[in-house]
Amino acid sequence: VFVDRDGPNTQNGFIWRVTFLDDARPSGSDFTVRVHSNSLATSHGSAYVSVSLLNSGRTYTSCTGSLVMPSLGGLVKGLEYHGRVSARNSEGYSLPMKAAEPVAPMVIPGAPTGVTLDVASATELRVIFGSPSDNGGDSITQYLIEWSTSSAFDDAQSSTLEYLAGGSPFFKNIDGLITGTYYYVRVSAKNSQGYGISQMSTPASLNPHQKPSPPTNVKLGITSNTMLTIGWGLPLSDGGDSISKYRIEWDTKPSFASSSYPPNKGYVDVDSSVTSHTIQLLSSQKSYYVRVQAMNTSGSSSPQLSTPSWATPSMQVPGSPHSLQALPGSSVGTIEISWQRPRVPHHSISCFNEGATIKECPTPYGGSLPASDGGEAISEYELEYNERSDFLGSDGGRKTYTGSHAVLSNLYSGRTYFVRVLARNAIGSGRYGETASAKAT
Repeated sequence: VFVDRDGPNTQNGFIWRVTFLDDARPSGSDFTVRVHSNSLATSHGSAYVSVSLLNSGRTYTSCTGSLVMPSLGGLVKGLEYHGRVSARNSEGYSLPMKAAEPVAPMVIPGAPTGVTLDVASATELRVIFGSPSDNGGDSITQYLIEWSTSSAFDDAQSSTLEYLAGGSPFFKNIDGLITGTYYYVRVSAKNSQGYGISQMSTPASLNPHQKPSPPTNVKLGITSNTMLTIGWGLPLSDGGDSISKYRIEWDTKPSFASSSYPPNKGYVDVDSSVTSHTIQLLSSQKSYYVRVQAMNTSGSSSPQLSTPSWATPSMQVPGSPHSLQALPGSSVGTIEISWQRPRVPHHSISCFNEGATIKECPTPYGGSLPASDGGEAISEYELEYNERSDFLGSDGGRKTYTGSHAVLSNLYSGRTYFVRVLARNAIGSGRYGETASAKAT
């Protein structure tokens, strides 16, 4: 009910207007006003009160709508604003109606910051991230962490982080992963408006892994009076990550904690494609212990001691000649044979290798030829030939040469002969190398 008053007029009278703002009663009739009592008086007698209807009541249909305010924006995200609405007709504006609660303008949040990916274990990755720089005007209530083996996140799995009381930075371990498999990770923040855009991690993907197992089949061989050669096989497990390098250590004590100085103590790192290495400038008066470790991005394996566990450098017999070739000779009853100087020492461990490529042994200090000769110059080569591949036939023999080429003569024309060659120095004879065969001219 709204009541207002005009007056007094020239007769000292007043006009009171009573407006009923409610809709009409269900019967459709107007509200009525009656004088309940009159105690007014004037100097001329009693005053009077009259009641008259000014306007018949009407029930208006509901008025609803919506409006974006201000139309061009400019409000502060997250700041609460109060609102109220007034209706207007030809008579003016109605009393305003205030909204029950204030409202803050808000949108979905921005991307989380500093999303970093790290390895937690062989089956876990850890993602670390901070709050978005823009929360969209509302409190962040949850983070969504997604991971997939595809950069497109076609087969993504997800988990949420809802306990945020500790504040940024936030941590989440992703477990149950496959060792060695690369996973892509992204994080998005959520407020009352929904999830915001995702932020990829740095690095974009990682593989859960651990330290590798030790190298296998670690063998130690004496190459010369100043060199030892060590060879090894791949670890049984790379820990789920590629082997990055191997570390070879040597020392004069089995504890690998002697007070010796290089070159009698030391270590060297070699590429992951290498599986043999020769240690140089050693003393023939000392014994050396050697071990090997495999390394990946998680760290080093436990060291694997060689077999035998120690060795003392000394002069050795030569390795076996290689690249043996036998061809029919230029005259009847002959075969021509050629070979090359040993490349691998007598212990059959290549001095150096890179994958399948075998490299020459080092040249001793002050020397001129690789140490595959055992450290002592090769004095001669012995060539054995025979009609049988097991060299037990009656038609055969042995001959010595100082070079790397020979012609066998007085053979049975048309008969196939098998040949092999060994190298010899002052220490003794090495092993025969590969076998070749040819038919005598």
